Amino acid sequence: MKKLLTLTAVGTLLAVPAMAVQQCVALDSSTTTCTSTPVNWNGTAEWEVTCTTDGTNVPIKGVSACSNVKGDTDYAIYSDGALPTLSDASSEVNFYCWCKMVEPAVSSWVYTNIYTPASNCAFYCSGNCATHAQYYPEFRSALFSSISN
Repeated sequence: MKKLLTLTAVGTLLAVPAMAVQQCVALDSSTTTCTSTPVNWNGTAEWEVTCTTDGTNVPIKGVSACSNVKGDTDYAIYSDGALPTLSDASSEVNFYCWCKMVEPAVSSWVYTNIYTPASNCAFYCSGNCATHAQYYPEFRSALFSSISN
C-alpha cells in the first residue's frame, strides 16, 4: 500500500506542469524609455531594444519591412493584415519603412520613414525602427497602442 501511495504521489508531482512567474508591465510611451545597443544597421529585418518602465526592464523585439505602401502620416498604423510589398522586376518601389513589435506582444505595423533607393530601405529599416523606439515617444505610443490580443 505504501508503494502505491508513493508511486501515486511521485506521478502526481511529475504530471503537474511547471508554473512560471509572469509579470505584466504597462508600456506607457510617456513614462517608458528605451535603449538599443548597438543599433542594427546591417540590413537584417530584426531589431531589438530594452525599455524601462516603472523601474522594470522589458526587452522588446521587432521586425522591419519595406513596402510600396506609404503611411498617411508619421507613425501611421497599418492593421489590415500582411504588409503589401511588390516583388516584380520593379522592386525599386518598396522604399517605405514599417516596424512591428513581435515580443513581448504583437503590434500592428507602424510607418516610420522613406528611403530611396529601395536598397537603402532594405539596409537601414531595422536600425531606423530601433532608433525610433529609442528616441521618439510618438513612435512608442503608436507601437504600444496597436498591440493585438
